[in-house]
Amino acid sequence: MTRRHRTFSIVALVLVLTGALLATISPVSAYDGYVAPLTEIPFTTTGLTGARSLGMGGVSLATADDGSAMLTNPAALARLRRVELSGGFLFDGTAVSGDAFGSSYETDITNTSLSALRFAYPFPTFRGSLVVGLGLERVYGLEADFLASYVDSLTWYEPSDDIDMTANWAQTEDMLSNGDIYAGTVAAAFDASENVSIGAAVSIVGGTYERTFLYTAIDDYGASADYDSYRLEIDSEADVTGLGFKLGALFYLTDELAAGATVTLPTTLTFSGTETVMTTLTGPEGGSDVETTTFEDDLTLPFAFGVGASWTPLDLVLVGCDYQYVNWSEMEYEGRVYLGDQADRRDAYEATHDLSAGIEVTIPDMPVRVRGGYMFRPIAYRGLTIDSDRAYWTLGAGILIDTVLAIDVAWLTATSERSADEYAFDETVEDTALIIEAAYRF
Repeated sequence: MTRRHRTFSIVALVLVLTGALLATISPVSAYDGYVAPLTEIPFTTTGLTGARSLGMGGVSLATADDGSAMLTNPAALARLRRVELSGGFLFDGTAVSGDAFGSSYETDITNTSLSALRFAYPFPTFRGSLVVGLGLERVYGLEADFLASYVDSLTWYEPSDDIDMTANWAQTEDMLSNGDIYAGTVAAAFDASENVSIGAAVSIVGGTYERTFLYTAIDDYGASADYDSYRLEIDSEADVTGLGFKLGALFYLTDELAAGATVTLPTTLTFSGTETVMTTLTGPEGGSDVETTTFEDDLTLPFAFGVGASWTPLDLVLVGCDYQYVNWSEMEYEGRVYLGDQADRRDAYEATHDLSAGIEVTIPDMPVRVRGGYMFRPIAYRGLTIDSDRAYWTLGAGILIDTVLAIDVAWLTATSERSADEYAFDETVEDTALIIEAAYRF
């Protein structure tokens, strides 16, 4: 089945409905697990921000020199010498295609959003630097739009014969999530010494999400005398709140070489909302049920550690690289049963090692800089087999107009592949993004 669905400003929180829960509300029970990636928590990958950084493959910890440092390495704010007002837009798309039980599916998602709005103010000092920044960043640009149709076996209880039955039914899964999660950030940085800058950032996270999951099973082969079809629809919506902290340092080792380091403290996101579950069975033993519940779930993201370096071998050339480590198996959850078992989560997620490398070249006698890079962002969720992990190739450019207005553009693309033998499932995801930012320096 092919479906193309266009959404704007989409962010997802994926919730789990297990086969055991389905069995408690219906005589029809799906196989143990859906094809749709319902078990995957999407907060293991932050959004894309900082056009200059992304043009260089996401390098930022020792190279940032603008307001985007508030989220990447707040210590780099100390480099600013002029008042800066900046912001930008993000245009991204995801093309998903694959097969499940021999049936094909395809989904295209596009998104346009305000990626950031920032203000940085350097205070006059007798020596060194003291800079304070305020920012609003779209930190989770997560999207979900999934539709798959296939034939597979179901097991159910047949009341007229008082037995359990197993046979093939035609099944469809449809999942769509949308919303926005932003971080309002206050950051400050100062020069602790001639060669060391220190910074810190506090972020208030807020946003909303809406999610609909629809599952249908139709007895196309006449296996049941009591049921013709089963339909499950789950509608969820919630407000998201949280508080995050980041510490950063920047070291000037030589005139050509600098190093940066960051520590992101565990962040707890709270989801408060309602969920409505509607089930319908058709046939002689059919019926329907609607249940609405309120919930408050907590998701605590683990520590994140980053280090980076920048090297200026020539006056017009800058080379940078970053590394970040996060052990996602240390995520903590509190809430309803559909969030799953802690032990299962520790098996489903693993530590990731993010790598970035990039270069920036200034065109001689022109206010133009060109950039390129590579960014490896592995998928933390291992509930599916990773056949080809996520890696981006990036290009970018910047121009300075009248020494006060800087415009930066970045483009990036990545492809990843996943599979699951038990579902005869394979999936290819192609991500592309274009980000445009402007900074005015007074």
